[in-house]
Amino acid sequence: MQSTGRAFQGTIEKKRKIRSAKGDSWMKNMTLWIAAFATLSSGLLRAQDIAVDWQGEAGRYRYVLHVTKPGSGGGNPTLTMIDQHLDWEGALPVTSLSLESSKLKFSTEDPDASYEGEVSADGTSIAGTWRQGPPQKLQFVRATNETEWRDESPHSVQFINVDHLVKLEVLDWGGSGRPLVLLSGLGNTAHIFDQFAPKLTATYHVYGITRRGFGESSHPRSGYMADRLGDDCAGGH
Repeated sequence: MQSTGRAFQGTIEKKRKIRSAKGDSWMKNMTLWIAAFATLSSGLLRAQDIAVDWQGEAGRYRYVLHVTKPGSGGGNPTLTMIDQHLDWEGALPVTSLSLESSKLKFSTEDPDASYEGEVSADGTSIAGTWRQGPPQKLQFVRATNETEWRDESPHSVQFINVDHLVKLEVLDWGGSGRPLVLLSGLGNTAHIFDQFAPKLTATYHVYGITRRGFGESSHPRSGYMADRLGDDCAGGH
């Protein structure tokens, strides 16, 4: 009876050790799985944390991409094209935006343009290609209070009536000498001259005009024929 009891006790002890070993193994595997999941999740969150302002340059043009967190009430993503259709005060709606892993894509309808890039591992930049006509390399960087672009060009802003319910934005950089008017073209605004115009003020009194239909100038439905646009620049009416 004693040998039978010892054998039975040994069997129970062996099963207990097996269960304990299995439990230890399960706990180790669970710990490793949780750690791996946490690492993966952390990486994905960093890649997806793009709800900030991003700014970048392609050629002579400057772009600011504004992204808000879904459900934050901050509105939809927008793109400010400082030197083209809109100025510092305006923004184009981004019609589609997607982020898959670290691949970011967005597009606009007016103008018909798109961007595709990859968010860096540290989440501070996006390197990619801007397509609005010929493809151009465009790298966005995360803007901060210290680095965000501001309209620091030394000009005043006024609006001149040139037609019924039509005003044009006129930038005035001042200067000495005869008046010199810089007229933006190809859909740009007068801000395209923000860096160039101050170099002329030693010789000229420099102005810049944003045409009707662009930037902060009026956007009437008509008046875009060459003669009318010429009249606008001459003071209109």
